[in-house]
Amino acid sequence: MSHHHHQERYEVSLYIYDLSKGMARSLSTLFLGREIPAIWHTAIVVYDREYFFGGRGIESCIAGSSQLGEPDQILALGHTEVSYNLFLEYLFSMGESTFSPSSYQIFENNCNNFSNEIALFLTGNGIPDEILNLPNDFLSTPLGQTLQQYLNTLTIRPKGSGVRFYNPDVCEDNNNNNNHPKQISTDSSISTTISKSVSDHNNEIPTSTSSQNKLKMSDDQLVENFPNNNGENINNDDDDDGDDKAIGDKFTTSTSRRSYKYEDPPIVFKDIDGLAAIRKVEEMVFTMLNPQQQQCLKEIDEYLQSESGAWAIGDEHLDLIAYLLNGGDGKFAPNVTLLTLEVLQAASLKEDVVLILHQDRKDHRIMSYINRIENLTLAEQEEIVKLLCNLCGQPSTIDWLMYISEWCEENGHPNSNSRVTIRAAVHTLLNDQLTTLQRNGVYLIYNLSLKEVFEDVSIELATAVLQYMHSDLPDDQALLSLTAITRFIEISPTDVPALIKMLGPDLNKYKGKNEKMDKLLAMIDEKVAKLPSFS
Repeated sequence: MSHHHHQERYEVSLYIYDLSKGMARSLSTLFLGREIPAIWHTAIVVYDREYFFGGRGIESCIAGSSQLGEPDQILALGHTEVSYNLFLEYLFSMGESTFSPSSYQIFENNCNNFSNEIALFLTGNGIPDEILNLPNDFLSTPLGQTLQQYLNTLTIRPKGSGVRFYNPDVCEDNNNNNNHPKQISTDSSISTTISKSVSDHNNEIPTSTSSQNKLKMSDDQLVENFPNNNGENINNDDDDDGDDKAIGDKFTTSTSRRSYKYEDPPIVFKDIDGLAAIRKVEEMVFTMLNPQQQQCLKEIDEYLQSESGAWAIGDEHLDLIAYLLNGGDGKFAPNVTLLTLEVLQAASLKEDVVLILHQDRKDHRIMSYINRIENLTLAEQEEIVKLLCNLCGQPSTIDWLMYISEWCEENGHPNSNSRVTIRAAVHTLLNDQLTTLQRNGVYLIYNLSLKEVFEDVSIELATAVLQYMHSDLPDDQALLSLTAITRFIEISPTDVPALIKMLGPDLNKYKGKNEKMDKLLAMIDEKVAKLPSFS
């Protein structure tokens, strides 16, 4: 893989805690005849957050904010160029496989094995052997047994905003977790549900089952996040160092603005009142829902009001959203769907919403609904396009819209987020109803042109814009359309100019209106003039 652009680099550290608080060292010689330095618990700190694994699966919190307080040691493991989004994808896949809650085993698969895997993934280096291979014979002694019981009851809770990386319904395996205090995961208002058993420490030589799963991601997920040989770097590098430190407390603040290629802001619909919308939904359908659905609806309402509560929203909430989008299978008034879309539009502007979108990776409920756009009412189409515009509002969500990993529709056809997004954009621009739908379609394609899309995507979107430009557009839409076209030409320097020639909208009709448009038209003309002529 050739790196044309210098990638972002992030520091990776290992936080090391001695759970025995020094007792292991002083007592071990007495009981075992040799010294055991500590009972290690470790966590990886990267992108300003701390990630760790225990009886409740993979969790994260603001660095240093777990109940263990300050680490006893901090070890620098090096730097990574892995983008935050790719890291999240990797964590989600690990949270469903190697490091699901039920896979936790105090000796073979514990927090230190997790730290080691993550360190290898991010930096290529593991964690120190003496932590990984803490002698097992210690635990076979009476002291070890006592300490082990203590460790099994100990829970580490993130004090800051915490996040879990798995779906509790799928993974809670009660048989495996006898020694862990039962957690109640239904009441999301208890933010401390994010407590975790740290029965973590002291391994034998670890069985490295996990390295086979190291890259369980499909190749195209990797392609999405790494530069490929055409120099299409998805985390683009404009020299803007503005937001690089932006992670701070909020979980998915994007690590930087690098996944936009251009500096102008995306067009989003900010004045959506999501709370008013969800309250109306509650009025209309609450009595028609079962108690679990009612609880989920309340929790979505709470999420809209919270600073960063996405970790509390899981599969059952997404099932409810899909049910509302589909009008309760015909039971609900038609505007329930529209109000639900408004709720999603408001949620899309929240910084941590990508965590919710990632929960939908198995079932693609939101995307499957959007995929039916051509058969939906005009009102629904309008709201869908606004939703897609709002999802272009931050790098992590625009990346999600453009994921190329394939999944299967119910009818067995392969699909992908990227395909659904492009299909919706093209449809709204080319439908024959001259409405605000098309204006919003222009906004959406303009937003997508902020990202360095793949060449075939740039050709498809350029084709739609050029066909649309046959009609006389108001100046603001013409300017956005021409801007998008010049950006698509950068990605596809021969095919897009050839399309302009072939599809032949008369772009000269936009000349002389304003300086910005004239500049864009001059650039486009120059590219079209360079085409070899076949006459």
